[in-house]
Amino acid sequence: MKFFVINKRIERAYFHFLLKAKHESYDIIMATATATKRIITEIGQLQQLTDKFILDQSPLDGSSSNIILGRVLPQLEVFRQGAFSIEIKLTNDYPFKPPEVRFISYIYHPNVNTENGNICLAKILSTENYKPTTSLVGIINTIVDIIDHPDLDHALNPGI
Repeated sequence: MKFFVINKRIERAYFHFLLKAKHESYDIIMATATATKRIITEIGQLQQLTDKFILDQSPLDGSSSNIILGRVLPQLEVFRQGAFSIEIKLTNDYPFKPPEVRFISYIYHPNVNTENGNICLAKILSTENYKPTTSLVGIINTIVDIIDHPDLDHALNPGI
């Protein structure tokens, strides 16, 4: 009789484990679906940001990558004639972790690393300051603002 009770306990514990595992995987699927919905919404918002950004490629174009390519259109007179190519790489944990952002085309600016195109976005994309509510449109607006108004306190190229 004691063997039967132990087996029932094991069976009950296993059943609860399966229920919990099923529930956790459901949460993961729902989180992925929510993140995908958010990315679709934000890419739509980027397409409407025609005065500051031109979207060239997104994950919605059928590519299996998580990279958004586009061109930033600064408003400052010195840069007004140019459109600078930018790459936004969405991490697997986006929006809970910040995307990686860099310029693909060369831009001579104190807040842009001329070697690899990294942008000094410590104000919004550092792990301490980033919030999951930060949108891609907000990131693009900040980039255009940094290009138009250089932040010499956070310069990557202080000699420029």
